[in-house]
Amino acid sequence: MTATRPDRPLLVRTPGQAGDPVVLVHPGAIPVSHYRELAEGVDPLRGLVIVDLEQMPAYFEAALTRRVTTTIDEMAADVARALRELPVSGRNWVLAGWSFGGTICHALLGLLDEDELPQRVLVLDALAPVPEFTARDGELDPVQVLGWFAMYLAAKRGGTVDVPPERLHGREFEPALAEVLDAAVAGGALLPGTTTAGLRKVFTTYRDGLLRNNHLVLGHSPKWTDLPMVVLRPERGLVDRPGALGWDQVAESPKVLRCPGDHYTMLRDPAAIRCFAEISA
Repeated sequence: MTATRPDRPLLVRTPGQAGDPVVLVHPGAIPVSHYRELAEGVDPLRGLVIVDLEQMPAYFEAALTRRVTTTIDEMAADVARALRELPVSGRNWVLAGWSFGGTICHALLGLLDEDELPQRVLVLDALAPVPEFTARDGELDPVQVLGWFAMYLAAKRGGTVDVPPERLHGREFEPALAEVLDAAVAGGALLPGTTTAGLRKVFTTYRDGLLRNNHLVLGHSPKWTDLPMVVLRPERGLVDRPGALGWDQVAESPKVLRCPGDHYTMLRDPAAIRCFAEISA
């Protein structure tokens, strides 16, 4: 299957002043428009610049062809070149990354010159590129992914998909998928009449994006950073484990803060946005 993307820029500037920006790395799955409220909540003297990774053809195509032809360091190098055109040299800017975007943020730090480095780094419910959070055999637990997929459906389609992770734990995949379908229809995220076969196709596409990211992490060797880092974790994130989601293994004493929402709604929840704005001010 051949994938194509419109000719769009890697960097998306949101309305705001031309001051020292907050640069946020977006890994895709949901549209850039999902950050509208976040952009409005950032200090207007800064403004938000979004790095849309899906505008990198090799990254975007890998999720559809299941053939990865790029690396995390190559992607970070492309981001570094784009940021130099802002520019970021000598500026008091902030670097942020949501989900897999946090891994690209971290790799980027090793490619910037001293005068180009951000004031601090903020990762939003991002798992560090360390063995603890990487599937070494290249496979992901489909039922665990289904819990993430339920959150994604609600964010992507609107409505709610009320399926707590504990209800899915230990279930066989097909009955669990059927429960997600019922909850999505009841919550208005899917139309009545949607079939499990149709939903399974959407799930497979979603999972393939995660497998691509996992493949990229398997081939990556993260470097240590001393830059100040904040890990912002929502009430319902990707994993239910205490701590810094592995970032303490690749960064000096990252600070962990909590905010409302789940992996996706944290980008739009007013209280979570206020928390992000305070950290990035």
